[in-house]
Amino acid sequence: MTSIALIGPGAVGLTVGAALIDAGHDVTLVSRQIFDELAVDTAEGPFRRHSAHIGPAVPSDWVLLCTKAHQTASAGEAIRAAIGPRTRIAVLQNGVEHRERVEAFSGGAPVVPVVVDVPAVRRAPGDVVWHGRAGMLVQDNGDGQAFCDLFAGSFATPAAVSDLTTRMWRKLCVNAGSGAVLALTRQPMGVFHKPGLADLARAILAETLAVGRAEGADLPDSVLEEQMASWLACPADETNSMLEDVRAGRECEWDARNGVLIRKGRKHGIATPVSEIVVPLLAGL
Repeated sequence: MTSIALIGPGAVGLTVGAALIDAGHDVTLVSRQIFDELAVDTAEGPFRRHSAHIGPAVPSDWVLLCTKAHQTASAGEAIRAAIGPRTRIAVLQNGVEHRERVEAFSGGAPVVPVVVDVPAVRRAPGDVVWHGRAGMLVQDNGDGQAFCDLFAGSFATPAAVSDLTTRMWRKLCVNAGSGAVLALTRQPMGVFHKPGLADLARAILAETLAVGRAEGADLPDSVLEEQMASWLACPADETNSMLEDVRAGRECEWDARNGVLIRKGRKHGIATPVSEIVVPLLAGL
């Protein structure tokens, strides 16, 4: 049995935690909120019910960091407390800076970036509605394969890929444009059909492609039109986590999704004039 400290049992953390318990692991949920049961439901009704083991972080075989990207520093003490001589840290967050965000707290432990595709919504502490997909991508190496092995026998489907950098930037192509437009307008995806807003998303996407290529991601020109078509085809009432956070008055992931374009652009000498305007507006939210 593998010991796992799961930090941040929100929508993703609860879903992943249920899968790890299914797989037979000893999972401690490191949470400020107390709840007795971990409940995962789907549109068809109850899916998983597990007793919730909530406790402080102690040295564990694995740390799974499932907080929002901007909450990493506040989880730093728990990360440090969970590190033992053989600990590996899996970072299940948005953005492309998984290692940079965690290295100050890792104590030299191996860091495993994870690209997450787990659509879920938390209704209450310990209670999540999951929409039937639990995909995760890691780099195809020893640590990545060990992460995938954690989920053997569960409903989650992690996979190791040869080029995680490209997968991370492909997801950022989705998140950077749509997140910014929805957060700034406080409207769902139908807003893309209003004058000028699809053009704004296109400009953000173009900057994302340029910076991602400089970072080594394989992003062909076709990505731009494919992504624009996907956004424009979305149901008008579809939302995303950036919009939901803004509506709820919570801090959102503007830095991990958009601020990174300015940082990485400057690193490579790539101008990002649209992001230079958009990012301060997002920060002002």
